[in-house]
Amino acid sequence: MGDYDKLLKPFKIGKMDIANRFVMAPMTTEMVDKFFITEEIIDFYEARSKGHAGLITIGSAGVCNLDGTTPKYYNASGAVGAWDDKFNEGWKKMADRIHAAGPSKVAAQLQLNYEWRPDGESELHAYAPSLVNSEGKKIPSGPFVGMPEKEFTVEEIKILVQQYADAAKRIVDAGIDAIEIHAGIGYMVMRFLSKYSNHRTDEYGGSPAGRAKLLCDIIDAIHEKCPGTPVIIRYSIDDLMPGGNRIEDALEQRKVIEAHGIDAWNIQVGFHEAPRPVANSLVPEGEFLPIAHKFTAAVHADPESVCYTDPSVKIPTYFGTRITNVEMCKKMVDNQDSDAFCLGRTFIADPDFALKVEEGRTEQIRSCIVCSRCLDKTFLGQAIHCSVNGNIKNISMGHPEDKPAEKQKHIVIVGAGPGGLETARVADIRGHKVTVIDHSKKLGGLMNMAQVLNPNMENIVRFWNEEMKLHPNIDIRLNTEATPELIKSLNPDEIVLSPGGGIMDLEFPGRNNKMVVSSQEIKDLVAGKVPEGRGFIWWSACQAVKIEGGSPNFMRFGMSMHMMMGKRLVIVGGGFAGLECAGAMYKDREVTVVEESDKLGNGIGIIDRKPEINHLKQLGIRLMPSTKVLEVTNQGIRVETTIRDKKTKEIVEVKQELIPCDTVLISVGVQENKKLYDEVVAAMPEIPVHLIGDATTPAGKVYRSLEATNAGYKLGMEL
Repeated sequence: MGDYDKLLKPFKIGKMDIANRFVMAPMTTEMVDKFFITEEIIDFYEARSKGHAGLITIGSAGVCNLDGTTPKYYNASGAVGAWDDKFNEGWKKMADRIHAAGPSKVAAQLQLNYEWRPDGESELHAYAPSLVNSEGKKIPSGPFVGMPEKEFTVEEIKILVQQYADAAKRIVDAGIDAIEIHAGIGYMVMRFLSKYSNHRTDEYGGSPAGRAKLLCDIIDAIHEKCPGTPVIIRYSIDDLMPGGNRIEDALEQRKVIEAHGIDAWNIQVGFHEAPRPVANSLVPEGEFLPIAHKFTAAVHADPESVCYTDPSVKIPTYFGTRITNVEMCKKMVDNQDSDAFCLGRTFIADPDFALKVEEGRTEQIRSCIVCSRCLDKTFLGQAIHCSVNGNIKNISMGHPEDKPAEKQKHIVIVGAGPGGLETARVADIRGHKVTVIDHSKKLGGLMNMAQVLNPNMENIVRFWNEEMKLHPNIDIRLNTEATPELIKSLNPDEIVLSPGGGIMDLEFPGRNNKMVVSSQEIKDLVAGKVPEGRGFIWWSACQAVKIEGGSPNFMRFGMSMHMMMGKRLVIVGGGFAGLECAGAMYKDREVTVVEESDKLGNGIGIIDRKPEINHLKQLGIRLMPSTKVLEVTNQGIRVETTIRDKKTKEIVEVKQELIPCDTVLISVGVQENKKLYDEVVAAMPEIPVHLIGDATTPAGKVYRSLEATNAGYKLGMEL
């Protein structure tokens, strides 16, 4: 245990004993079948109980009948149904399996998004506490929904409260240990709580107590229906909206809500439509801990803040916005920012997160890289995926330890990036003989370059180096060129090629100018190779990389200097790769991004694309879509920009300019790379050959770690 003793200490939520401080956050996994619980979603949560999560919260238990509807808010389509007895069997099966798998207690989160109807016959409408604010201006609803169509009447509120109580009763009777009410992030209950969205003048508006009345009515109704059941409130202690609730409002509403009897606070910040990022990689880890500390301190100091189901126990808090790693969890508990911590994406990435801390194996944690691609899926009504855990997308295939190979084969894998290593890991667990070949001196493939630009990638590179130590039977051959002759000499039964995509380049007048640098040259430098045609400065940098072992911090230091990358930098390519370079290299530079297409951020998902572009603009980076390169001269880069009418898309103006610069970096991504595949198939036509990862990137698409990891897991389970 050691440094993490406090994280492993049991605590109580009312009468409910929790084995440790690891709380799995509620989430909409979309692993349902028309709102019915499936084997996939049970398997998902069962694995986290095996991984010793103290409390697992099942996200988005829908209280409003959605049968036969198509919600505008896509996320609602993935709710777990709780509005009818027909769902009870699934809830019981889920509760039983989670309880049997490990020490986890289970809470279910009751949820209403932005759309509601009183029964299964009425039409589904976008609802709100108020249609307009005090100035008579309309208040937009949540993402994808647009303006609300109806304002709740008092009679409808009473129906809604009863829906919550009835749903809670079904879930508790099925064996779930506790009920959580979602009163945060801008969903319906939070919209009543917030000054931003609630401008009612009746008993459900006005004062902090009035705005909290809907939540308090729900709490009272659940107590009546489910006596003795712990009730948890998930609540945004600062909604980050203009004119909305601040921490001071939360502290005032806290006492009102606690007076109705609750057992824990699951605290967070924000609305989904908040004008500033809340949970993506632009937000520093632990950004909101100071306000969490204020809220927790107020609860700790109040002698009346005691649990409803056991008044001898103080109400605990657990915070969960932009927290992913174990060191931050330790800091939270040490500083009393909250009594426990609430982790969502962290448990997606590694179901054994808590168990690894318990067993002193923190270096083996498969860390979330905060890429938001799980959220990209769920916000579009699709089942979650994960960039580092290939089981999530392929959860119906099961786990490798439960599916041993029918016949041992010798699997030769080319490429030690995420696709190749995931294939090797899964195949080894299933009992195959595995050989991995890579031309680099290090495991990780392109992740070694990615971690220089994105520090969130460092932990996953570390994970793979530690993970391979747990698989001593895998024959890893680094610094080895994978030729068809070598592969054939190994007598493989099947061959997996994950060589990485081909680095895309461009041709234009002046391409051979020394100021033009390609992504391939940066990749070579990170690998400790001097790119062809580069002189003493590059050679010196390469030697330094070898001496320092290519550490990310050293590479970032080198990037900050202007010997190879000048102070005036133009990046050609405004997709995922180019924008990531711009965000990593802007300090002490004038940076311009040139993109030929109309759209910036190709390859960045719906959650991150707009915030990322806005962030780059705020940093002073000039973004130039609809701009193509004409030539590079010693004076700079000449470009041509096409300006179109925003509505008609007709060309309004075409203008050229010379952008003075010291360096032009070509960063347009990767493309399909079948060269080795074609050679191997020709040399060994009788042996099955599989090509995976970004070497299979279709034209116009961007493949990243997610595609490689998921392809590796799937193939490893199929071999």
